[in-house]
Amino acid sequence: MVDAQRLHREWERLTAEWIARMDSKSDAAREGLLDDWMLKVIGEVAGLHVIDLGCGEGRFSRMLAARGANPLGIDRQPVFIDSARSKASSKERYRVGDMQHLDEQDERFDLAVSFLSLVDVPDQRAAIREAFRVLTPGGRFVVCNLSPMATAHKSVSSWHRDAQGTKLHYVLDDYASEGPRQLTFGPGQELTNFHRMASTTINDFIDAGFVLSRLHEPLPTPEQLARVPSNDDLYRVPIFIVYDLLKPTERRATQH
Repeated sequence: MVDAQRLHREWERLTAEWIARMDSKSDAAREGLLDDWMLKVIGEVAGLHVIDLGCGEGRFSRMLAARGANPLGIDRQPVFIDSARSKASSKERYRVGDMQHLDEQDERFDLAVSFLSLVDVPDQRAAIREAFRVLTPGGRFVVCNLSPMATAHKSVSSWHRDAQGTKLHYVLDDYASEGPRQLTFGPGQELTNFHRMASTTINDFIDAGFVLSRLHEPLPTPEQLARVPSNDDLYRVPIFIVYDLLKPTERRATQH
């Protein structure tokens, strides 16, 4: 059984450092790869009502608002929501909430986004069902997640290194053992992520009623790599995956 309060405290301890990292644009994965990918996959958003699930301090909601969207950011951490509100434009709204149990009416949003947040929730099926519920028929759910290949490790150190510290290979083990795994955020700081097999996640989307439109495994372009050379590791290991999902206009029978 996962201790929800412990998970909440892990993030509480990291809020100040997380906000500083985002404000300083020092997150290599987002700044050097994922922002561009997500914005390209999502496409035109002007006039759309968007729910950003696990929005953190609101950085991606702000990007969507700058492109004409009307985003609502949801996060469990009040400190994140306060930070997001302090920087918000008139188009943005933020609310403390849980993406596993949304306090939103049915079929309200044109687009739902989960930007590296689904991996943090204990009940993935509940979060996916909630995203489906609040989307309008024909709406989309775009999910950027850690790849199941990247979360299948046994320890907080995901790379095997030689005596000089050179990365030799990525450690992948216990792939079929689903559940909480520890991820290193910084010196002495760990976060709990949840490892699920690829089939589990895709079937959770299907069981909720979604249709998988496209699947992407983001790699840096030469221009992105010139900006953030440390992202060359992404050619060695599939760290991230992006699901582009559609809520059909008519509900179809699903297999469980």
